[in-house]
Order: sequence, then structure tokens, then C-alpha cells
Amino acid sequence: MATIPSKLVKDGNSMAVRLPKALLTMSGLHGAVELEAKKGQIIIKRQKNHPREGWEEQIAHVIATDPHALDRDPELEAWDGLAADGLAPNE
Repeated sequence: MATIPSKLVKDGNSMAVRLPKALLTMSGLHGAVELEAKKGQIIIKRQKNHPREGWEEQIAHVIATDPHALDRDPELEAWDGLAADGLAPNE
């Protein structure tokens, strides 16, 4: 385990810390990460899953198993005109 000293610096309305390239290389981190706060420490971890991971498969499954999955919803038909004029329906 490598320990490299650093310090927090002001960055706009936030605080930032520079992560040396060597430390990032050792960690294998890149792209999306998750931050976890614990008393006296902040842990940076590889993001477990992309937030939309698996959506394509789920959508394909719904379309394949529900013959009405792509039908227009009659309850939403009235909203099409309202979206254009910005008026709310009369109640």
C-alpha cells in the first residue's frame, strides 16, 4: 500500500486534491468512480455499475414479451397538445 502526502486546496466553491499519476496507475482507477465518506477518510472506488447498465436488455425483454409495450398510451394523448401550448387541462 502506497502512501503519498497531499493537501486539500480551494477550487471555486469546492475543495480539491491532486492525485499523482503514479498513485492512479497503482490503483487502476479511471473514468467513473464512487466516493465514500467515513470518519476521517474519503474512499475513492471504481464505480460498481453504470447507472443505465442492463437497460437495453430489459427494454428488449419487455418489447419481446409484451405485445402492447410500444402502443401509445391513450391517457397521455391529451398531453401532446398541452405540451405545445403550455396550458394545463381544465379540472
